[in-house]
Amino acid sequence: MIDPKLTKILSKVYLHQNTVAYDSDKKFYTYQLQPNNIKEKDLSLLTTSGYSINQIEHYQHNQVVQDLRTIVNQEGLEHKIYHLFIKAIGTGLHRGLQPIISYAYAKHLPDHIFEPFEEDTFRSPCKICGLPKENWENDGKNSHDLYIGYCRIGGYTEILLDLREISTLAPIKANKNDIEVFKNLIACIEQANENETPTDLLNRISKAKILPNSNNTSRTWLLRILAALGILRNKLVEDYSMLNGFTPYHQLLSWEKQLHQEAPNHRTEVNFPLSAWRGKLGVNKEVVHLILNTMQ
Repeated sequence: MIDPKLTKILSKVYLHQNTVAYDSDKKFYTYQLQPNNIKEKDLSLLTTSGYSINQIEHYQHNQVVQDLRTIVNQEGLEHKIYHLFIKAIGTGLHRGLQPIISYAYAKHLPDHIFEPFEEDTFRSPCKICGLPKENWENDGKNSHDLYIGYCRIGGYTEILLDLREISTLAPIKANKNDIEVFKNLIACIEQANENETPTDLLNRISKAKILPNSNNTSRTWLLRILAALGILRNKLVEDYSMLNGFTPYHQLLSWEKQLHQEAPNHRTEVNFPLSAWRGKLGVNKEVVHLILNTMQ
């Protein structure tokens, strides 16, 4: 894993003012370190680490699908990832948030070839899985994003980047304290009043200070993950959970559009399934027990 000190240094590197080029055809940014914005000792650590700031990778849909379907079958991967998720909640290890979503996506991803989705002209994704037909990514930047708590839910090639790294790591065990923090989080969610919104919940969790070393970014993505896993129920799809099976991209987009149409302010950004949660829907304890039992 990337050293925490290096992660902090990279946060100074991947700033907009450090972008040196944007490839409009391949749609990725490259970055250049500005020495006057970084201490000499930090520059030395970055240099000796060998970390490549611009790691440009070319992804193609059909190969990504096959790679995901292969890597997810690695022995012990599921157990490792569930422990990593609880460790992330219990200690603030932000890098541990994404893998459980990546694993759930890859585990249920059907074998298929790219099928264009004409309704989404911005990303031009596959109608089935949401992955683009082909894309270029700066995986140096994407890897750093995973370490600071930004996540990707759905058809993004960062899922393969994520699982490739996690598959090489030694198992990380969550301890009793980590599990207790997770249970306290669930108990806090269950205290929601009937009309509580996701924003209200986020603010309440932040004020309760029950998540060690968390920040607004990691807490925001954690709630989105809890909804995607089905721990936070949603009003549109009963017992929805990425852990239970695969949902086609076009169906997810349809539900998101429905939420947008129902929103009081159509400018409001909606996110399925989190935006479909309200306090009265509570928590799906079956998913909570599934995660804890899988760790044993």
